[in-house]
Amino acid sequence: MILKLANREDLATMMAGFYDQLDRTIADHGPTCWNRGSCCKFGEYGHKLFVTTVEMAYFVRGTRDDWRPPSAEDSCPFQVQGRCTAREHRPMGCRIFFCDPDAQEWQSDEYERQLRTLKSLSAAAGVDYRYIEWMRALRQVPLAGPSPRFVPAPELGRPSGGVDPMPLRVIQ
Repeated sequence: MILKLANREDLATMMAGFYDQLDRTIADHGPTCWNRGSCCKFGEYGHKLFVTTVEMAYFVRGTRDDWRPPSAEDSCPFQVQGRCTAREHRPMGCRIFFCDPDAQEWQSDEYERQLRTLKSLSAAAGVDYRYIEWMRALRQVPLAGPSPRFVPAPELGRPSGGVDPMPLRVIQ
C-alpha cells in the first residue's frame, strides 16, 4: 500500500504543504537541538517515534533512491553523524521533538493538533489512516535500494549528496 501511495502526486503535494506549514509553526517556537541526533538512537534515548500512513508514503517517495533499511540496532538509518539524510521528508515527530527544556511546554499539544490535521488530510485523500512505530514501519517497506517501480520525482529531491547541508543549532 505504501509503495502505491508514494507514487501519488496529490499526496506528495499535500504533504509538502503540510510540512511547510508545520515547519513554520515550529520555527515560531524557536526550539534548539541539544543533542544533535541522539534522539534518533531510539533504543539508547528511550523513546519511540510513530508515523501515519501518509507520512510514510511521503517519506518513501523522497528517500526511495537512497533507501536504507534499519539494521539490528534501534537507530534511524537515515541519521548519519548527527545529520538527517532525509530531512526534507522526515516525519512529523522528527520535526516537532526537541529535548530543549523550553520546548517541553508546547510540543505535546502541537503534536496532537497536527496529528488531527493528518487524520483529516488522510480522510480527504481517501487514504486508510494507520499509526505505526517508525522502526517497524521502515522494516515493512520492501525496498532494498533504488526501485524501478517508481516514477522519478526531481521536484521533491534532496540536496546534493542526499545530506542536509544545514546542521542543526547545537548547545554545547
